[in-house]
Amino acid sequence: MRNTEKEIAMFAKVIVGVSEEFGGSPSDDNLELKFNALKEYSIEQIRQAGTWLLKNRKETFPAVPKTQEFINAIQQTTNPQLSPKAKAHEQCDIVLKYFQYYGSACDHTFKDTSTKYLMENRWSFYQLGGMKPDDLKWWRKDFVEAYQEISKPQDVELLENQKNCTIPATKLKLLAKVGV
Repeated sequence: MRNTEKEIAMFAKVIVGVSEEFGGSPSDDNLELKFNALKEYSIEQIRQAGTWLLKNRKETFPAVPKTQEFINAIQQTTNPQLSPKAKAHEQCDIVLKYFQYYGSACDHTFKDTSTKYLMENRWSFYQLGGMKPDDLKWWRKDFVEAYQEISKPQDVELLENQKNCTIPATKLKLLAKVGV
């Protein structure tokens, strides 16, 4: 954001307008702090974030939205996240595209942690090759459900750290001596 009079006025208008919607009124010091904290963003991004907050903010306290709320809203409007179900369908489409192109002999390793886990531990391309077309419709439903289930933040972290869960030989010897 540039330090022009027009942009400063537009910035104040957005912050005051959003604050009034939630029953608050920012102080001059608060406006100045927010302006300095949000300088790296364009006035258009800040305006869009204000609109997004008016439409989507559920909390009414604090009445003046925090700077971090504006930053999160900017990120949401510039880089929207897919819903877990939409992401699951997208990943299912990717699996099916590889299956259609390479058939049951496909040995692709997926970048997405959850898809990789499902296609290595729950299903395989070989299994997909043995399914009838009607069964693939049901498989899509099962895949989406399973993907959503294991895509919860704690599960994703567990899957990503799964490869680091080996015990070094020295530790195994200690465990063997203790009798665990």
